[in-house]
Order: sequence, then structure tokens, then C-alpha cells
Amino acid sequence: MTSGTGLTEFSKTHKNRFFDVGIAEEHAVTFGCGLASKGFRPVFAVYSTFLQRSYDQLIHDAALGNNHLVLAIDRAGIVGSDGETHQGVFDVSMLNTIPNSTIYSPTYFEGMRKSLHTALYVQKGLAAVRYPRGGELYRPDNFPEESIDYNIFGNPNARLLLVTYGRLFSYACKAQQKLYEKGIDVCILKLCKIKPISDEAVFFASRFGEIWFFEEGVKNGGIARNFSDLAVLRGFRGSFHIKAIGDEFVKQMSVNEALAMLKLDSQGMTDVIMKDLNNEKTT
Repeated sequence: MTSGTGLTEFSKTHKNRFFDVGIAEEHAVTFGCGLASKGFRPVFAVYSTFLQRSYDQLIHDAALGNNHLVLAIDRAGIVGSDGETHQGVFDVSMLNTIPNSTIYSPTYFEGMRKSLHTALYVQKGLAAVRYPRGGELYRPDNFPEESIDYNIFGNPNARLLLVTYGRLFSYACKAQQKLYEKGIDVCILKLCKIKPISDEAVFFASRFGEIWFFEEGVKNGGIARNFSDLAVLRGFRGSFHIKAIGDEFVKQMSVNEALAMLKLDSQGMTDVIMKDLNNEKTT
């Protein structure tokens, strides 16, 4: 998996710091934990779909022993041409169940660098940094520096809050523009550290009357449901909507086609929000 994870140059430049274990993901986690127990800072670069094979080792060797292992999770989210078996839509729900773990899901290269640095040199225990296949995404000119925890983008006094993380923030920004053109003011809460979720981010969200959470992962066990529970505990009494992947497998198609089908692209976000608002007017 050297070339697949983008480590060809690293493997040549740092021969004594690179170990290719093939497709033995269970061994890779245990091997990394062994290195961590001796004071090293191991990084396991792996596709999201292949990380699933090492769930047992993540629990018993990494988290239970509180070993500092960093997971660099490539192909997180919809992958397109790699097909149905490679969709990276389960890693968040899987890692979300594991104690002593932290998950980062940045949007841009800037956030990815910060997340990896924090995971390596600040974080303790099991730390994951997940990122999608592909390059840099659309970024609004007025978007500030990407935070390691969360960003607020838009009017904080808007009635409606859109919450998301990772790649979908880029689509949410375009949806925000489309909705504004229709007279709907939307604020976006962009999470970067999705486990644990920032108390400040939840407190900010709980002030809104309506929240839409868009998640490029399975709904069961996902961050959206965690966020909903935390918001209610913080006093949120408004409407909370979740748009994520249901109890299904995502078929092979392009990333754009899949996100459109799942209503997770900018047009899909706009459509589902407008449909809900129109239904409110007719009831």
C-alpha cells in the first residue's frame, strides 16, 4: 500500500522509519502499539475501508492500553471508482465507540497539517486524522484560518444552523450561498475535532431554533447523533435534522454522483432544507 497511501517518496527518503506490512491491518495496529510502548510515535497510514479489519486491535492493543498510535485514514468518505467495497463511510461510527480515542476530520490541507501535528505531538492515546480522496476543495475567500476544534462561518444570529465536518464543509458553503439567494440566512458550524465534540461548539449550536447536520458517513453511531444528544443536554429545544447515509451500502459511482444521490452535495443540502421550510409554511 506504499503508493496507494502516498508514501513512496517517504519510503525512499526515510528507509529506517518506514515499514510496509502489506494488507495485514491487524498486525499493523499491534506493531504500532508495540512501537508506541517503547516511546516511538507511530503513524499507521491506511484506507478507511481497510481499517475496519483491525477493530479488535484498536480496542485491545491501542485504546485499552492507552498507547499513542496515530491513524492517518485515507479515502475517508465516498471514494468513487474504487467501488462499493471501498466506501469509507464506516470508520467514524467504528472509532466513535472506542474510549481513549480522538478523531479529527479537517477540510483543507491547512487543517490536515494542524491535525496531524496535534495528533503526533499534543494528543495522547489513539488519535485519528481522516481525509478524503482527492485534492484541495472549494474554499470561500472570506473563510478564516481553519481551527483545530471548530469554526463558525456566517451570521451567528441566523435562525438556521448547518453543522458538518470534513469534505462536506466545502459543499455547505456553496449551499449557504444558494440559500441566501432564496432569502434564507444560514450559519455554518464546521467541526474539525469530531470526537470528543467541543462543549463550546455544542453550547453555540443549542441557541438556534433549527439545526441541520449533514454527515458523509453512516447515520447509525455517527457524530450527528452524538451532537444531537449533547445539544439536548445543553437545553436545545428546537428542530434537529440529520442527513447521513442510511442502513445501506453505497454503490459504485463517481463521488459527485454519489453525493448528489445522497443529498450531501450543495444542491442536495439546499433542496432538503428548502423542502422542509416549505413544508413548515403549509402546515
